[in-house]
Amino acid sequence: MRTKILSSGGVFFLLALASAFAQQAETAPAAAFPAASPSEMDCAGFISAQPVSTDLYVFEGADNDFHNPGHAWSAGEFVFLRSRSGEGFAVGNEFSLVRSAKELMRVRWYDGQGASIRSLGKPYEDVGKVKVVQVTPFGAVAEVTFACGPVMVGDLALPYRARPIPTYTPTAQLDRFAPPNGKMVGAITAGVNNAAYFGEGMMAFINLGTSDGAAPGQKYRIFHIIREITGGGFTVPPEPPREIIGELVILSCQELSSLAMVVKSTRQIALGDGIELE
Repeated sequence: MRTKILSSGGVFFLLALASAFAQQAETAPAAAFPAASPSEMDCAGFISAQPVSTDLYVFEGADNDFHNPGHAWSAGEFVFLRSRSGEGFAVGNEFSLVRSAKELMRVRWYDGQGASIRSLGKPYEDVGKVKVVQVTPFGAVAEVTFACGPVMVGDLALPYRARPIPTYTPTAQLDRFAPPNGKMVGAITAGVNNAAYFGEGMMAFINLGTSDGAAPGQKYRIFHIIREITGGGFTVPPEPPREIIGELVILSCQELSSLAMVVKSTRQIALGDGIELE
């Protein structure tokens, strides 16, 4: 059996090729990822600095012969829309359905939580999306084309506006004790579905909005301040270094608040933890 031996020129060529691939891998930009799925974007809710219009609303729906106020509709079913001001509808009009967010206020996780949320505006839940298929003298017939949950009588209809999904580039190595960088800072004020603690893939509301310079796609460090501890024969200094415990990306913005997705966490994140623009 004969063994084929590369010449010195062949060896040099292979080494050069390997070096080129290595350099290309080092210089290739990191891939960007969607910060959320379409359903997460459309079903997270929002905190509006001003109350939304109550003019258009769901006043009834098909297959509710006894006008049960607790009847609910889902995707593929039909609801009836009406305007309090007499505004007209047109076939093809699309609307987002929303309602006041009672769940966000159901449990109080910290002192002053209600006041903190109200300082950002009025919270709303996303219910779904409808499309007008027929206009009658008694109101518009609309098909539920997408639902986050049950559609109910009284849900408000707002002109539909698509919510673009921002992308982000993952941080390869999180600096756990990065000093303040002097950029915009805020805090996690509330959690979607009234969550109090967060990990990767969970959404929260922060107290920064367009009036502060916040914008979709911005990435923030999440930091935790180590509190002073006494006892056990030691005392932690009053001003220890802050600990970076994760990152979040802004998904959508209102005037005073933003919805954000936690994209990295090294430990449990909680309401009140600080954020800093990277």
